[in-house]
Amino acid sequence: MIAKPSTAQLIEAVNSELASKVSPELDAGTTRVVLDMAMAVLQGAATRSANELAWMREEEHAVAAVAERLVGDLPSATGLAEAYRAYTDNRSDSLYLADALADYERISEVLSCSAEAVYADGDPARIAAVQELFEQRLANENAVIGSFQAVGRT
Repeated sequence: MIAKPSTAQLIEAVNSELASKVSPELDAGTTRVVLDMAMAVLQGAATRSANELAWMREEEHAVAAVAERLVGDLPSATGLAEAYRAYTDNRSDSLYLADALADYERISEVLSCSAEAVYADGDPARIAAVQELFEQRLANENAVIGSFQAVGRT
């Protein structure tokens, strides 16, 4: 028994019940595929709910650190400077998801402008620094999505 279940634990408990009690009762077919797809989505939601805020804040801090250096190093990158200023002027330390998502949206614009600026500049070290940020984002997305599953196949 879980005395204080997290959202992830609740979702995982539902998934476990579906897998152990509902899934064995279904024949292969459309209904089984729908159940398998729902279970895959639930697993992604469990992973995301347990980590999403931390991932967003970690990525946000990493992008901001790189962008701050780029703004200083690339004074002609006005789009980057404007996006970074919009981020810093409006950043919130709130733990409410809507506020964190707003910060994440702003830092995503900073990341996009950073990519444009470093590719226009052509410096390999700057390009590598921004590429690393995209790799961090992709790793987080892959953690949520997980590996490919051919749902409905046993």
